[in-house]
Amino acid sequence: MLECVVAFQIHVYNLVTGQLEICVGNSPGDFTCINLRDSPPNLVVCGNKDRRVRVFDLRSGSSVTSLYAHHLGVTSVQADDWKIVSGGGEGLVCVWEMRMAAKLWEMHNRHPVRHVRFNSSNLVTANIPDDKSPRGACISDDDLTAHRRHRGVICHYDFSEDATSQDDILPICRSSYTETHGYNYNISLTVPYDRLSGSHPSH
Repeated sequence: MLECVVAFQIHVYNLVTGQLEICVGNSPGDFTCINLRDSPPNLVVCGNKDRRVRVFDLRSGSSVTSLYAHHLGVTSVQADDWKIVSGGGEGLVCVWEMRMAAKLWEMHNRHPVRHVRFNSSNLVTANIPDDKSPRGACISDDDLTAHRRHRGVICHYDFSEDATSQDDILPICRSSYTETHGYNYNISLTVPYDRLSGSHPSH
């Protein structure tokens, strides 16, 4: 199948017959991104200028999910059987649980998100500025700070690691109240590592 955007609707065509199969969507804003290739069977995920990510059922044309996602519009989307990854014009990447419409994770970078791609354990995103050659941001200019500020960024996130493993927790956070080496850190502890013993008088 082939999809074609006509303003506030998505037209889906049969590549063999060239005939229009179905039209989905009837939103006040224009659709800005569509992903049919990576979507589950009979579903298409799309983003709109009206700030919403939508999933449509191509058999009935009905909306399966509608998420208020990005306040500067949706710029990139991908979905699998249970989750949606969306990127917005404000630079935010979000991971959503499709059926519960709940946000599971987010990350922000400068510039709009123009590409999201994920598999079972990895996510790759690309933030690309709207202005490709802003004044004063050339690499040959003296102000390299301005150049870095206007550069895009490609990020790779690896979700295969267990974030709850003990190796990822700072030693000071694993210390017990009987260990005094927590004082070696230049941190003002809310509850210092005092040894509590004996009875305490009532107040």
